Amino acid sequence: MNIDLDLYELNLFYLLKAREMALKGQSQTASLVMGISQDNVKRLPGLSFEKIRALARSGALCYTSRLPDKLWKEFENTEMDEELVRARVLLMIAAEGQGHDDDHGAA
Repeated sequence: MNIDLDLYELNLFYLLKAREMALKGQSQTASLVMGISQDNVKRLPGLSFEKIRALARSGALCYTSRLPDKLWKEFENTEMDEELVRARVLLMIAAEGQGHDDDHGAA
């Protein structure tokens, strides 16, 4: 099978970064920042590099954007410096973790 090298590298970097964070005892941070469930973060250190590479070569992106349409529209139509963008994204992720929907969450 012919793989898309860019997609493979994105997946590999993502999975290895999450695994590295878990190995450093930062599994909760990895879950929050990387958007991976705690159960899956805990699985990563036990996977061999070859298994992680196999996931990376799956041909599908191993992660998705967690940014709701409301945030995309706000970003598109509002001038924001990097600090404000960072704050809005982190607040949205925190609200997501609290079970809030787009209409009542931070973003």
